[in-house]
Amino acid sequence: MRGKEVRKLNSACEDKPKPAPLPDNLRVSGSEFSGFPLSTLFRISDFGFRISISLMAALWLGAWPAAAQDSTAAGFTEPILDVTVSASVPGTLAKILVKEGDFVEQGRMVIELEKRQEELEVKRRKLIWEDKSELEAAAVKAEILKVDLEGTKRLFETTKSVSKEQLLKKELEYKQAVAEHEKFSITETREEIEYQMALEQLRKREITAPLAGFVTELPLEAGEDCKAQEPLVRIVDTRRCHFICNLEARAAYALRTGQKVKLEIEVGRDKAVVEGTLVFISPVADPASGLLKVKALFENPGQKIRPGVAGIMQLPKNQP
Repeated sequence: MRGKEVRKLNSACEDKPKPAPLPDNLRVSGSEFSGFPLSTLFRISDFGFRISISLMAALWLGAWPAAAQDSTAAGFTEPILDVTVSASVPGTLAKILVKEGDFVEQGRMVIELEKRQEELEVKRRKLIWEDKSELEAAAVKAEILKVDLEGTKRLFETTKSVSKEQLLKKELEYKQAVAEHEKFSITETREEIEYQMALEQLRKREITAPLAGFVTELPLEAGEDCKAQEPLVRIVDTRRCHFICNLEARAAYALRTGQKVKLEIEVGRDKAVVEGTLVFISPVADPASGLLKVKALFENPGQKIRPGVAGIMQLPKNQP
């Protein structure tokens, strides 16, 4: 449209009646153009006039579309949550309990690694922890020695039939029994911790969904080996999405988090109009481009909008 307007102006200039050509023998004198033919100077002036008119038209025609474009911002969509889950330990995939496209709830087991050895270790640690015989025997021994010590003290204080050395020996035996009971009590606590550690190692063999969403990728099959931190399953929550765009600082100046905006997003060959809420406005601008990153959150019931498609955000009308 701009090119057509400029060509019209140029053609209007060209359609003007041209003056009769001046003879080249007429020359200018007494100025900085002294010696130039008058016909040449008129042609130079006419060319400059056309250039000036063309530039002014191009600048004027290019100003109002820019103002119209400032009311919208192009961007793209992405799911609010997109995670790739991996195992923290190496192993062999025993079972894959889901398939691509399945919706899983948070905490559901999706992949199980070989865990027979870890299960046996859990049982062994549990038996050791639940064995309280040594602790109970130490408690009974300490109680018996306590009663014996108290009787010896009464005899020493009343009848003097017990020597001081015998009393001190009874006290030492009792203190040793108490220390032994405390040692077995600490051992029981350590065995419980070791049992919990064995359980944790077993849990690492069970890969669960950290969020509710759709399974989009399963790169390995059952029976294959996996390394630690190797991606095993990708889960995406598309029930809510982000619209992300980059705005000039002057366009984003009046925006505030929590503000409602109108979004037009591609849905096949059509466009869906949804309402979004601004949740993030970058506090700093990119020094290279001078743009600010802006995020708007919107609901996606029925998952009609496929995250990753492009869209447009309508800026509020009170924008400068």
